[in-house]
Amino acid sequence: MKAHTRARRKRKIMDRLTKFIEEKIAPPLIKFSQLKYVQVMQRTGLGIMSLLVIGSFFLLIASFPYDPWLEFLGDFRWTIAAAAGVGTGVIALYTVITTSYALVEYYNTHQNENHDVVQPMILAVASFMLLNPAQTVSTIVEGSADPGSFTGIPTAYLGALGVFSAMFVGIVTVEIYRFFVNKKIVIKMPEGVPPMVSQAFISLIPSTVVIILWWLVGHVAGLNLPELIADIFRPLVKVGDSGIVVLIATFLNRILWSVGIHGSNIVNSVGGTFWGHMTQVNLDLATAGEPLQYVFTSVFMDNYIWTGLFPLSLALLMSKSPRLKGLGGLSMAAALFNIGEPLIFGLPIMLNPLMMIPFILSYLVLALASIILVALGWIPVPYLTISWITPAPLKTYLATNGDIRAVIFVLLGWVFMFITFYPFVKAMEKQDLKDMEEAK
Repeated sequence: MKAHTRARRKRKIMDRLTKFIEEKIAPPLIKFSQLKYVQVMQRTGLGIMSLLVIGSFFLLIASFPYDPWLEFLGDFRWTIAAAAGVGTGVIALYTVITTSYALVEYYNTHQNENHDVVQPMILAVASFMLLNPAQTVSTIVEGSADPGSFTGIPTAYLGALGVFSAMFVGIVTVEIYRFFVNKKIVIKMPEGVPPMVSQAFISLIPSTVVIILWWLVGHVAGLNLPELIADIFRPLVKVGDSGIVVLIATFLNRILWSVGIHGSNIVNSVGGTFWGHMTQVNLDLATAGEPLQYVFTSVFMDNYIWTGLFPLSLALLMSKSPRLKGLGGLSMAAALFNIGEPLIFGLPIMLNPLMMIPFILSYLVLALASIILVALGWIPVPYLTISWITPAPLKTYLATNGDIRAVIFVLLGWVFMFITFYPFVKAMEKQDLKDMEEAK
């Protein structure tokens, strides 16, 4: 009787907690993630992700720490490494393209507008380049007595440092362009004129206004907008590079998943831009052979915390309950490749007070352990972006450029997760078997 009363009391507490999350925590986070510019930034990050993965792949090939391999490559490794910067070398330029595209796409999709995508995208690129004008420098060329003059575009803010200004320029440019087009302050060509010609004239007035604006900002007023915006965001990036933020992000991620909300999307909508920026900076530095600047990037969390639910699948596979055993077998392949939805919604973990406890606790412990061990220098800082569907031990091995300590940490983390989940699985098993017996 006492045991039944305690169980009922625990259930009430978990129900209250679940209700609190659903009513107080989840709504503002969901509302924030649905904001127009937040969705645009998410779309921007996804558009660039493939290039970061490719750049990391080339850097991994060029610098894999195995002496026979490096000797085999010889000087050709530098030729391979030249492609490592494909994702970061001009990342700001990619950003202004994807941001402007994503914003036009948002208006066309969500507000039933019908704007041309190409014109504002080209205009955004032109505006960004106007704020990063070409410069001519003189230098002594080897073998020549006279200095030579060379003209080029400074790369300082074409890389990771210019990402935030690229987003700003892309958004402002599209908004001005859209204002003029929606207010019909355009040159309207007669019917029968080819659409491409007509669109060129439609964009003429808004494009002129936009170019004049950025010319006034960058050349008349003399403002270095990329540097100014980078300085504004530096404190936020510094705050984001902290163990406390990692713990908060981990807790919110698991809490939201526990009530059926895609926690990764919501949390990344808040911090993804800053973590992405830090990842890009680190990859640039690694490519140049310099020390990493940031620790707690999205790559850190992807490799040390989000290691999948494979241990839970294994615990289920060992169950005496036919339902749990079958689910363990069916979910194992998906869990190995970091797809947790079959377990979250099928077991379920979602809105299941019994499984919510180990689900949240295990990942918080992984987060805390990885923060401490990285601070002590016992495990390395991951910096290479590897596809998220790669099995966790292999992904972490590659992300740390072949550091076995990282693999050991992931495997020990899996052992810990198995031990954490196992008694809760046994409790579910006991209830399942009891229900089966009563159903006979």
